[in-house]
Amino acid sequence: MFNPHQLGLIAISAGVGLALLVVAVIVCRTLFTKRTPEWYYNKALDLHKLGKQDKAIKHLRKATELDSEFADAFYNLGFFSLQKKETETARTCFEQVIKLRPDDLDALYNVALLAYDEEDYGETIIRLKTALSYHPEDSDCYYTLGLAYEALESTEDALDCYQKAVTYDPNNVNAFLFMGKLQDQSRMLDEAISSFKSVLELDPHNLEANYDISISLAKKGDWDGTIHYSQRAIEIDPTYAKAYNQLGLAHYCKEEMETAIQHYQHAIEIDPGYANAYNNLGYAYQKSGNYQNAIRMFEVYLEKDIDDEEAQEIREHVELLKKKLLEHA
Repeated sequence: MFNPHQLGLIAISAGVGLALLVVAVIVCRTLFTKRTPEWYYNKALDLHKLGKQDKAIKHLRKATELDSEFADAFYNLGFFSLQKKETETARTCFEQVIKLRPDDLDALYNVALLAYDEEDYGETIIRLKTALSYHPEDSDCYYTLGLAYEALESTEDALDCYQKAVTYDPNNVNAFLFMGKLQDQSRMLDEAISSFKSVLELDPHNLEANYDISISLAKKGDWDGTIHYSQRAIEIDPTYAKAYNQLGLAHYCKEEMETAIQHYQHAIEIDPGYANAYNNLGYAYQKSGNYQNAIRMFEVYLEKDIDDEEAQEIREHVELLKKKLLEHA
C-alpha cells in the first residue's frame, strides 16, 4: 500500500545526499587547489590593487616563506614595505633580490635611494656604480649619482653624471634642471641658461626652471629676460613670493624704483617672513629718497635670522641713513 510519508523521506534523503555531495566537491576542490608561492604572490598583487596593503604584504611574506628564491615576491614585498615607510624591511628584501639576481636594476636602484635618503652618499655611489656596471646607459642611475656627487661637493663628477643622464635620456627633466642649478652655482651661466631652456622645452610650466633661469639671466645683467621668466613663474604660481622679489630686483636695476617697490611689497604680503624682500625693499626706498621707510625695512630685516657679520653691516648702514635723515630735516 502506498505511503505518502515514504516519498517525503525519500526526497529528504535525496536532498541530504545532494548537500553532502556538494560539500564533498568543495572539500575536494579546496584540497586540490594547492596554495603555491605563486598563488600567494598573485593574490597579493590583487589585494594591492584593491588597496589592501597589509593583507598584500602578509601574502607576499607567505610566498617568500614557501620559496626563499622567489625574487619577484621579495621585490614587491620590499616595494610595498617602502610605501609604508618600513625602510629596514624594504632594504632586507631588496638585498635578497640582489643576491638572487645581482643585475636587478630596480633592486639596486632602490637600495641606492635608501642610502641617499640616509645621507650615506658613499654607499649610494657604490650601489649606483654597481647598477651601471650591468646597465651602463641608465639615465636615472646617472642622475642620482650626480646628486650624490653634488652632495659630496664633487662638482665636476656631478656635472659629468648629469650630462650622461641627459645624453642617454634627452627627456630627463630633473637631470637638466639640477645640471642647470649646479652650472649656475659654478658661474657657468650660458650653460645653465641652456639647461634651463631644455627643461622648459620639455615642461614649459616647470616653476623651478622659470625661476632659476631668471636668476642666471639676472647674473648676466639681462633684466628684460629676468622679467620675462619671473612673470612666467608668477603665471604658473601667483603666490610664488621669490618670483616677485626677482621682478623687484630687475626693475630696481633698471632704475624703475616705483615698480620695484610694488613687487617687493607684494613678495612680503605673500610671505611676511621673507627676509631678503625686506632688505631689498629697504634699498629701493633708499634709492627713491624715502629714508624713513628704508630704515624701517632694514630694522625689520635685522629681526630676521641673518648672520652676525651682515647684521652689523646693516646696523651701520641704518646709522648712516639716520644721519642723512637728520641732515634733510
